[in-house]
Amino acid sequence: MSNVDDVNFQSPIIGFTGMRWPQKGLAEMHVMDQTQIHYLEAVEKVNGIPMVLPVAQIFNPERIKRQVSLVDAILIQGGIDVTPSFYGEEKLPLLDITCAQTDKYILEVIKCGKERKIPIFGICKGMQLINVSFGGTLYQDMKYAGLDSKSHRQSDETITKPVHSINVVENSLLSKMFPNKDKLMVNSYHHQAIKDLGQGLVIDAKADDGIIEAIHYDDKSQWIFGVQFHPEQLSRANDDFLAIFSEFIKQANLAKYNKV
Repeated sequence: MSNVDDVNFQSPIIGFTGMRWPQKGLAEMHVMDQTQIHYLEAVEKVNGIPMVLPVAQIFNPERIKRQVSLVDAILIQGGIDVTPSFYGEEKLPLLDITCAQTDKYILEVIKCGKERKIPIFGICKGMQLINVSFGGTLYQDMKYAGLDSKSHRQSDETITKPVHSINVVENSLLSKMFPNKDKLMVNSYHHQAIKDLGQGLVIDAKADDGIIEAIHYDDKSQWIFGVQFHPEQLSRANDDFLAIFSEFIKQANLAKYNKV
């Protein structure tokens, strides 16, 4: 049992968006809303309090707004492909499995988070959905960008290890989390990527092949940040990438106490 002295009651509450993962042949009663434990673990390591926001079975914007009102910041985890209709495209042959119910819900959560001006952090698909929420588009598969997605897709067994470098933009949010580093070695587990950047977003980092690896919202009134790689996995083996989560928690506290 935890000692009450170990709990910091000033720690911000971080709302984690859930994720439905459709599986063929699975009976409806067994469909689950999932949250990957390593996102929770990374936030707990830097003194955040996780709270899961399950995907609403009945889409009701007022209820979702109420959900979002209970947290100090939002983390959007990675997952399956983004439904292309949300960025104005038809399904292309290389699109993988999607869940429109999940995407519609998360986009509404982002909208509510924007209205409250609380920090929003997106990882992998989470970054892609942030981009879509600002009117951006995606490559449904990196082959449509003329690139081989295999170079950006590690195995589950190697995901805690960095495999390629990214070029960090000077004076970006990411550069402030990793001072004096113009390159970082990161992991990679995706086959979709940002195509057109959403309005108001700027690039923090790119891979050598041009794939956008980090973005932020260019407005000092709200901290919105996203990465294409997986710092929650890297931080299992190396504490260096907890710097991103520490900054997220810092921003959650600043917003909580109206110091942004």
